[in-house]
Amino acid sequence: MSKIVTGYWDCPYCNNKGISGLEKRCTACGHPQDEGTKFYLKEQKEYVSEDKAGKYGKGADWTCSYCGALNRHDAKVCVGCGADREESSGDYFENVEKQKQKAQAKQPEPTKGKRNYTPFIIGLVLLFAIIGFSCRPKNYGASVTDKEWSRAIDIEKYETVSESDWSVPDGGRVTDEKSEIHHYDDVLDHYETVTVEKSRQVQDGYDTHVEYDDNGDGTFTEREVQTPRYKTEYYTEEEEQPVYEKVPRYQTKYYYDIDKWVPDRTLETSGGADTPYWDDTVLSENEREGERRAEYKVTFTTNKDKTFTAAVDEGLWNSLDINDNVDLMVKSGRVTSVNGTEIE
Repeated sequence: MSKIVTGYWDCPYCNNKGISGLEKRCTACGHPQDEGTKFYLKEQKEYVSEDKAGKYGKGADWTCSYCGALNRHDAKVCVGCGADREESSGDYFENVEKQKQKAQAKQPEPTKGKRNYTPFIIGLVLLFAIIGFSCRPKNYGASVTDKEWSRAIDIEKYETVSESDWSVPDGGRVTDEKSEIHHYDDVLDHYETVTVEKSRQVQDGYDTHVEYDDNGDGTFTEREVQTPRYKTEYYTEEEEQPVYEKVPRYQTKYYYDIDKWVPDRTLETSGGADTPYWDDTVLSENEREGERRAEYKVTFTTNKDKTFTAAVDEGLWNSLDINDNVDLMVKSGRVTSVNGTEIE
């Protein structure tokens, strides 16, 4: 059976706290309960006696539109000013909702149930600041301590090569054709019965807890609530599962000869501070030059004995000599400019 529990309220005028909800006026200053009253429960519950309990939980207190006092649901006139109830509207629950809306309008939406990302964002900002500080460009005075270069010429040869494919390119001369496996298809072969373990949620009784409903008249109704409790149950079940067979699919594969330019050899040269040069290219009748590649590197040593090696273009490489003094810009351990000339 439901029980009626005493609620409490605080007087906003004299700051008297924990006044019994059954008292319509403050026991310290006499101010009546008004539209700002919000009933609450204490940890130690006090039950209304059985002979009084029948008077409560019948309806919420109504609010006098003249003086704002709360009155019992069955009162015909206001206990605060004597105004007729018929000229008033609104009750305790409407007052609570209005207070809630006013509070929400004054502050951001509560973050209850939402994660607060502010500390995380602050941490990220600090982390990026540290990384940015450590990776900021730095200027160094340095000297050139080493230079090196390398050059390469690819030589291609025009010759007949043997290849195979599912089609013949232009210029290909077929030497053979074979029916070979091109790919496999999964084809249903049969079904087989297998035992599969499964799980399901089954009810395992009820959990009982107590809830309290605000009656809006200075009391709360205590009631027991039962919620179903579940457990995981495991069971086995037979299923028909498909079994597939990989079936080869054949197509005609062509073997052919074709004349084409193919890589043959590479002519390489390299050195230090000397003048770069290309190897003498001597080509036979069925040869040609392919791609030419070059790489130029300079090593710098700062006045703090830090060493940086950078790949530069040929023009910058030629403009620098051993022991030349230069201004370096270094970012994240990489030289980004020399004497104001940017390095990609």
